[in-house]
Amino acid sequence: MRASSSRRALALSALVAALAPAAHALDISNADFYRCVQGDCRNGQGTVHDMYQNQMLEGVWQGSKTIPGQRYLVSHPLTKGKQYEQFYGADGLMDRGSQIRGFGAMNIVPVFTGSFGRMDHAFMRARLAVPYEGVYALGNGIEFRGRFDYMPAKGTEAGRITMGHIIFYGDKVDLEDNSKETGLFVSNSAVVGGGVVMFMPARPDYMALLQQQYQRDLQIAVGDFKQQESEKAWRTAFAILGQVALTMAGSSGGGGGGSSGNRFAMDLVSGLMKSATAPEGSAGTSANTDPSTRLIQLVTGAALGKVSGDSALSNSLAKAVATGIEKSNAAGK
Repeated sequence: MRASSSRRALALSALVAALAPAAHALDISNADFYRCVQGDCRNGQGTVHDMYQNQMLEGVWQGSKTIPGQRYLVSHPLTKGKQYEQFYGADGLMDRGSQIRGFGAMNIVPVFTGSFGRMDHAFMRARLAVPYEGVYALGNGIEFRGRFDYMPAKGTEAGRITMGHIIFYGDKVDLEDNSKETGLFVSNSAVVGGGVVMFMPARPDYMALLQQQYQRDLQIAVGDFKQQESEKAWRTAFAILGQVALTMAGSSGGGGGGSSGNRFAMDLVSGLMKSATAPEGSAGTSANTDPSTRLIQLVTGAALGKVSGDSALSNSLAKAVATGIEKSNAAGK
């Protein structure tokens, strides 16, 4: 093997850039991740700096979001001035174009160019844009040309980190050696976000192992999500209790209102301790809210129903509930 081929093989062992997609639709209004560096990045032509990936994204924006069918240009300092085209769909996820995916040894810049499909990540409860068909150039003379797929993985706990395995069928092309290998390839470990992935020729035993792990993780994830929903419900309950205490402290008349407030607080705690997650469509709840919020709505509704004879107090407690839920949701973002 030539020296250059040896170096390339070494780089390949340290890097096969991840094809894991972004978990969310592009929204550049999030100041924690994006910074407008030129023009109008809200409603007009502008350039935004993606601070997480250190990329520049240039195009026309509407409400700080992409416009379906509009061309956007992305670049990175390591691309040395080269820009890549991207096109987004109505859901804010990529439809087609080139996507810079991670960086490896010797400043190699891998890029996937092609079309993107949609996939609902079972362990993140999010819709993702995933590479569907195209060319994945590692930047070191190796290209994967063909069809890609993405199989979600749970990681240590569902809902925490976007992970998954990359599956590929097509041609692995070595441009330097002018050679081609056609077949099925798969990552030998789960890809974390935009991290490194190693491809290897797929084997029946490994594919069966991935399939079994996926099925087991689906069962485990049910418990993970229930635990997270329960924790969120209790965080909301504590926020509501804090607002109830403020309401009672500011109420006139003292004892009667305080006694009713105490009963309401304990009804809330007792109801939450004894209740399961409220099903969608429960009376007094909204079907588009998450399970923990539906449960809080159900329990607080029952507790408020027991506050009788004092409409002013009842209204104050209802406002305390709404404020508590709002504060809890804001803190969880």
